[in-house]
Amino acid sequence: MSAKHTIDQVQQLQGKGMIKQIYDYLRGEKLRPEWRCLMFKNAARPKAYFTLWIMLNRKLATVDRLAKWGMLLNKACVLCKSVDESIEHIFIQCHYARKVWERLLNWIDNHSRCSMTWSQFMQWSIQHGKGKTTGAQLFKSILAEGVYGLWNERNKRIF
Repeated sequence: MSAKHTIDQVQQLQGKGMIKQIYDYLRGEKLRPEWRCLMFKNAARPKAYFTLWIMLNRKLATVDRLAKWGMLLNKACVLCKSVDESIEHIFIQCHYARKVWERLLNWIDNHSRCSMTWSQFMQWSIQHGKGKTTGAQLFKSILAEGVYGLWNERNKRIF
């Protein structure tokens, strides 16, 4: 791209919000994740909020991810000791995790069931966490704190 071409494009972007427009242009087209509603105005503690963000991006250092990097580890889930550990198992399918979610959801009078696959879990979470209602705000905080609690319990048992 020539300097003349870039200057012409910047001049076209002048006006209200020029810096934002330049930033957006340089960043390129990025799709916003569907789950961003779970992060926006989430009142959870910062460490729970951050853990939720890493989990939603599927970047937590679970055994299956570490194995892809060449690390040799015991693959069994430390929470239930019956299935190989993965992000989907730890937070959705594990018997221990399901009991935690059941207790947390009953505590806030949300009697819906957490689903079994990652995509179902994401849709379920978005459905319950979207909007400005008190219930949605509470659900987002509970989701973040639940994820953090499960991840913290897993790490305590390993380390």
